[in-house]
Amino acid sequence: MMGWAIFKRESNWSRPNSVYSFNAKASPEPQERPQDFIDYAVEKGWAEIVPAPSREEKRALRAKRGE
Repeated sequence: MMGWAIFKRESNWSRPNSVYSFNAKASPEPQERPQDFIDYAVEKGWAEIVPAPSREEKRALRAKRGE
């Protein structure tokens, strides 16, 4: 399950007993990441949960990043 958050600082996290790890850079814009990573970052004070952007807002975020 994916969620959205604004990351206040660069965050790295590896899932326990898994080969998967995740990274997020600090940014005032919302980022979509796996919910367990977001929960960990919020617990540490590194991120703030935000509601998912609308379809139009997602398009604008992707266009800004050049995707």
